Order: sequence, then structure tokens, then C-alpha cells
Amino acid sequence: MRPTVAALAARAPSQAVVTPQPFKRSQFGLFHGKTKLYGNSVPFSLKKTRRTWLPNVQRKRVFSETLQSRVRVKMTTTALRTIKKKGGIDNYLMETSADLLGWKGMQLRITVRDAQKKNAAAEAAEAAKTAVKPRRVKKSILPPEPESALKALENPRTADDFVRRMRRLAARGTGQPFASAEETMEYMKQQKMKQDRAVSRRTSIKLPI
Repeated sequence: MRPTVAALAARAPSQAVVTPQPFKRSQFGLFHGKTKLYGNSVPFSLKKTRRTWLPNVQRKRVFSETLQSRVRVKMTTTALRTIKKKGGIDNYLMETSADLLGWKGMQLRITVRDAQKKNAAAEAAEAAKTAVKPRRVKKSILPPEPESALKALENPRTADDFVRRMRRLAARGTGQPFASAEETMEYMKQQKMKQDRAVSRRTSIKLPI
């Protein structure tokens, strides 16, 4: 028959029942599930006395590759061996379950995870800057064939667009904000002459037999 609560309270302090309590100290370090253990000290006379065993806690400064700095934290020797096995504190924090990490371990995990996201975004931006951009091919100012130009001028809407485009190009070529009709015609003649010269050069090249 189990004793009642009143009977347990009436017992002497030496006979009080020790109930397990949460090990609060493990929440402020990397204890890897290690807690305070309870047991008996048994001498030769077999007269048992209650005692406790504390985990082997050490103060360590572990280097984090993600944070590029040393993290100072309390940890047990079990956690230290696991960190070495995982290959670093970053892998240990990201791969270990939350039950074994505790409050301090979860805080470090969030810090490392945010730093990893920030580093990944910076690397992506750097890669985008150094990426080779495709070379833009300049479009011919005038249509290559006069027939297409005549067809474009037959439609009043396309003709107006063509004239506006030529005026913008003429103003850009002369370095002025606006180009008159005479300047636009002169610019079109110059471009046409350049195009004819380029075509004549291509046709004048003779291949060796």
C-alpha cells in the first residue's frame, strides 16, 4: 500500500522521499541531455545515504565557421565529443534535436541559421554581379530592305512611329534634345551611306581559289 501525502509529510527529514526535479542548469548550456542523477552511497556497513551526481560541465570557447567567431558556452564532455564527431558546433546545432539542446542551444541554433541565410543571400548577390551578361546585339537603324521601309510608310500609324524613332536617333546622334526635319533627313542619309558601304565591303571581298 502506497503512503499518503500526509504520511510522507510527517516523515523525518532523513527519511524524506527525493522526487526528480527538472535540471534548470542544463537550460543555460549544451548538456546534451545530461542531468543531475540521484542515488545512494553504500559503505561497507551497507548503511545507505542519499547522494547526487552532477554532470561534468566545462567552459569552452568553440569556433563557429558560420559566425566567424568563437562561441563561449558551458557544455558537458558528452556534448563536446558529439561536437567533434559532427565536425563543428554549426553541424551539431543544426542536426541535434531540440530536447538535447535546451534553451541555450536553441538560441544558438537560431543565430547560426539566420547567419547562414544572410551568407547565402550575399553569395547569391555576388554571383549575380560576377555573372557574364549576354552581349546585346545592336539593331539596324534602317530596315535592311527598302521594300519593308516602303510597306511601313504606307501605314500612317507605322509611318508616324518610324519618323518619331528617326528623330530620336538623330537627336541622340547630334547630341541635341530635339532634331528638326532637315537634321533627321541628313542623319538618315548618313546612316544609309554607312549601310551601303558595309554591304559593298562584304561583296567586294574575293575568296582565294
